[in-house]
Amino acid sequence: MNSWRDHVLKEFTPKVSRLTLVSDLDGLLLEEGILEGIRKRGFDLIPFEDHVAFRYAYESKYRSRWDCGEQTDLVVLLRTEVNDISGLPYDLLRRPKIVF
Repeated sequence: MNSWRDHVLKEFTPKVSRLTLVSDLDGLLLEEGILEGIRKRGFDLIPFEDHVAFRYAYESKYRSRWDCGEQTDLVVLLRTEVNDISGLPYDLLRRPKIVF
């Protein structure tokens, strides 16, 4: 029998999209079992809370590697009161996989 964690984790398949955006209204991705499962699949997770801190981490750790052709899987976690990712920077919204 599948648990609720299995249902959430099935959305995180490595090498499908280098960038996955998640609007996590209920904080499910912060639950230890989910967080561990995402990391075991090879994903890194960056919360989008502070625009400047996020941009620094994104540009220096991920985009620069992608520009060199390296493959990494990144999950950007947006915590908002509504299921709306439109507050993310435009360059993130261009071609990601979006999970709600």
